[in-house]
Amino acid sequence: MVFYHHGSLVSKRIAPVHGNLLVVVDTLRPADTLTCFVAETKQEFRVPLHSVGAVPDAVYPVAEKLVAISDIEGNFKGLQQLLRGAGVVNERLAWQFGRGHLVLVGDFFDRGLNVTECLWLLYKLEQEAERAGGRVHFIMGNHERMNLTGHLRYLRRKYRVSADTLKVPYQNWYDRNALLGQWLRTKNVVERIGPTLFVHGGISPGLAARALPLERLNELARKSLDTPLSQLTPLEKQVTQHPESPDWYRGLVLEEPTEAQVATVLTAYAATAMVVGHTPVERPRMLYHGKIVAIDSPHQQRTDAGEPLEALGMENGSMHLIDSKGRKSAL
Repeated sequence: MVFYHHGSLVSKRIAPVHGNLLVVVDTLRPADTLTCFVAETKQEFRVPLHSVGAVPDAVYPVAEKLVAISDIEGNFKGLQQLLRGAGVVNERLAWQFGRGHLVLVGDFFDRGLNVTECLWLLYKLEQEAERAGGRVHFIMGNHERMNLTGHLRYLRRKYRVSADTLKVPYQNWYDRNALLGQWLRTKNVVERIGPTLFVHGGISPGLAARALPLERLNELARKSLDTPLSQLTPLEKQVTQHPESPDWYRGLVLEEPTEAQVATVLTAYAATAMVVGHTPVERPRMLYHGKIVAIDSPHQQRTDAGEPLEALGMENGSMHLIDSKGRKSAL
């Protein structure tokens, strides 16, 4: 983990030293490069550090090619398989997607073994994509919100043990003094790319009726990360709390609103479709005659079983599935 401490950058990590696991503390320069080793997959990649950038836009032009993945939940093995199969990265985990867009539709925290490694990889790819004319979009999910606000009921025991070893409370791993914590606090909860909305849970008819511009919705979501729940206004609670917040809402995949209501939501945000994660489906699929696309398929289960994983692909406005072996199929 990398933290700001009295104006300096400090790295704390658990590393094998002479056969023992010890806590290693290093002082870093802002332009230093970290080495991230993933024990489960025996992969290593280098991460150049950089200052946290500006808040991303909420609206982007249509992308010539795009891959969207959700709910990886710390499953580094499955993530790198999908990224390689979709042609986003090469065997060295370097960006090779050119001007393409990679959209991470929330929930990269909690259940898997390699949450931190997944985040460092995406942090690295974000820089590489920008240099190539592409883009990495990290959309905040409910598990990102829970981890950044100290609600840890789904946290895997491994992270509590690591926190004890590092002598850094887990609540501090992604706070405002942590580099990854600062990075995550710039992210949006919903973005529109071309005519397609990307949001972890979904936008409910009730929230859409508020007629909040996407920029304002994202601003309220970011502000709430460091505001006590008791101090949130009713509007801020609707935007950020279960059951109607964009990172918690499940009604679209459960098909609770009518098709007319869904059309009204999309019209409110000048969109023709919405891609969501959060609510599990056996395979990515279209709902409401293609207006909603649900992509939270069982990545960890398929990784454990040695089965191909699936992501959503888009080229020239047309959607398809692409799996971790690079095979495309109809959605």
